[in-house]
Parts: sequence; C-alpha cells; structure tokens
Amino acid sequence: MKKVLFSIASLYDGGAERALSNIVTHFPNDWEIDILLNNERLIEYPYKGNILSLSLPDFRNRKTPIYFCRELMKRTCVLRKLKKNNHYNVCISFLDSSNIANVLSGNKYCKTIISMRLNMTSKKSGLLYRISAFPLINFVYRHADKIVTVSREIEQDMRARYHIPAKRITTIVNGYDVAEIQNNAQNRPEGAKLPKGKKLVVTVGRLDSQKGQWHLIRAFTKVVEQEPEAVLLIIGTGECRQMLKRMIHLFKMEKHIYLLGFQSNPFWYIAQAEVFVLPSMYEGFPNSLAEALCCKVPCVATDFHSGARELLAPEMDIMGKPIKKVTEVQYGILTPVCSGVMYKGTEPLETAERKLADAILMLLKDKEKNQYYRKQSENRSNTLGIASIVQDWLQVISDHTEV
Repeated sequence: MKKVLFSIASLYDGGAERALSNIVTHFPNDWEIDILLNNERLIEYPYKGNILSLSLPDFRNRKTPIYFCRELMKRTCVLRKLKKNNHYNVCISFLDSSNIANVLSGNKYCKTIISMRLNMTSKKSGLLYRISAFPLINFVYRHADKIVTVSREIEQDMRARYHIPAKRITTIVNGYDVAEIQNNAQNRPEGAKLPKGKKLVVTVGRLDSQKGQWHLIRAFTKVVEQEPEAVLLIIGTGECRQMLKRMIHLFKMEKHIYLLGFQSNPFWYIAQAEVFVLPSMYEGFPNSLAEALCCKVPCVATDFHSGARELLAPEMDIMGKPIKKVTEVQYGILTPVCSGVMYKGTEPLETAERKLADAILMLLKDKEKNQYYRKQSENRSNTLGIASIVQDWLQVISDHTEV
C-alpha cells in the first residue's frame, strides 16, 4: 500500500490546519495516512489516518524561540526515524517548523514536499521568526523536492526571492467540501443565539495582529453611526482577545460587537450575515473568506493580494499596486489594507478604516447590490471544490515519487 506522512503542529484552530484536514479526509482509501502532531490533544478538525505525537506541551501559549527550537529539533529527529522505519513514499509538511524539519530529516527514498502558506515578503517577522525560522528558510527550502504554494502570488514571490526553478514549485489553492459547508450553514448550533432584528456582519479568524480585527472594530463605529441596527460578530480565539474586549468597551460598543470565541460550526453564523468581512494585514490563502463564499454571503476584504485578489478578483494583476479606494470586483469588494497601528484610545479613524466602513455600509444599505454579490459568492463557490484539489496533490506526488 502507498504511504504518506503529513507533518503539522496541530489540527486545531488555524487555516493551514483546516486545509490539511480537508485534504486528508478526502484522500483516496488506497493510501495509508499518518499525521505527526506536537501532541495528540491538539485536534479539533476531522481527519483520516493515524495520529503520531511528539508529546510536546500545548504550544498555543508558548511561542518562544526556545520552544520553537525544541519543537524543531524533536520533530527533525522523529521524522528521520519515521522515514527510515516506515518506508513512506512522501512526507508533506505544513508551516515553518514542520517544513524545515521535513527537509532536514531528508531520506532519499521518501520525497519531501513542503506547503508554503504565506508570502515571505509581506509576512510580519517577529522576534521568534527572525531568530529561528527565517535564517534557515533561504537554505532549507531550496532542498525540498517540491514546494507547493497556496496562491500564485506566493509562488511568484518564492521564485523571485529564493531563485527556485519553476519546475520545483507549483500552486495548489485550498479546496473545500462545499456541500458540507452549505449543509452546516443550515444547522443551528445548540444554544446559538443572535440579536433579533439586527443587520449582522461577521468576521472569522484568529484574534491576533495578522487579522486586524481592531481596525474592523474602529471602522464599525462609523457603520453603527449610519446603521444603528448593525451588529458585528467576531468568531475566533487568540492572544488579542483581551485587547479587543477593552477596545469594544472603550468605544461603548458592547451592544453592537460580540466576541463569540471559537465555534466548531462558524458556517451557520456566517450564513446569517448580511456581510462577511476579512480585515487582515496579510494572508496566504484565506480559508474564512473562501468559506464565506461557499455560504453565499457578500464579502468585503482588505486588498492583501495573496488570496484576496485570487478569490474575489481573479481578473486583476496579483502583483499589481495595492488599491487606494473601495473597489467593486467580480466576486466581492476590496478595500485598502489598514496601517496595522494598534491605537491606544479613540483616535480618529484612519483613511483605510473609513473605506472599510464605507464598503460594509454599501452592502448593508443597497439591497440590490447585496443580492448581486450574494449570487456572485455562490458562483465563485462552485469553483472551490475539494475533489479537484486532492487530484492536484496526487499529481504532484506522482510526478515526484514512484508509487
């Protein structure tokens, strides 16, 4: 039987984690699947196959250089042993630590495929990344048998930055079980409550500096001024939760903005919305935006290029200049990326925040435009099915292994 090893830190609360879940659950049954995680408790998404554990502590609140190095060394050693003893055809890794360990544990009989999820040019490199991961990437990624990026912009960036030959890099976007998402969108979670008679706006994502929810909270103050019945639901968990909670209180928006935490079925909430918003600073390929399209909801996203343009404006130049105004495109509305400044008080809205508010208001006020983009979301979702994406992965594996 053909054997594949997937390597990732967890199957919990993240875009790459959800993408891997979608892939393995739809992988052909004639493959034996193993999945290496930091520990067996870090599972929220469905999977198929065998879970292997590094028995590391819960990493979610331990993102330090020491923890990163510890994880990297242990994962490299374990992968080296697994590849030697289990005779895998291929090892496919997701995210930096797993990708680096996958290459460093190289085995000539087990091909190495790594998945790149973020544009290295736009990625905000914190202390952890500068100390540990980034110096390795220029050397390590050149030694992978194949690099699979999640968007065409990331592929172009990798080729330009690291001079990776075109034959060793390709793009496979995330795929989705559209029918399952739409089915879940109709199933109200137990105990779920929504404000009655309100115009709902929803955003989904980790509560961290990448996702820019604080800019959306500030922008929403303008939305509420013009649409007093508007309510914002923020779904997700993360390190910025308390900061966002304080900001909601500072703006006296407790009756208009709600932090719902992690939801195992966010699709029902998305489907109830008049507008879905993604205010990110940067992304690889935004799962939540694609899933909102699958829920047939009109979408607004900041123009972070990688993923947003490919999903909402496939006709636009993915490497073109960032937009400076509210721009209606084929499958949604793009707005300028916000500054990333974490304001301390009630400073005046910056230009990008005002434009984000304008785009939301456009879809809340104009019923005809709202219905048009609702239909366009449905049309776009018809191109995002998981079956064809799994076939793309199988083709990459076939091209680089003897199976």
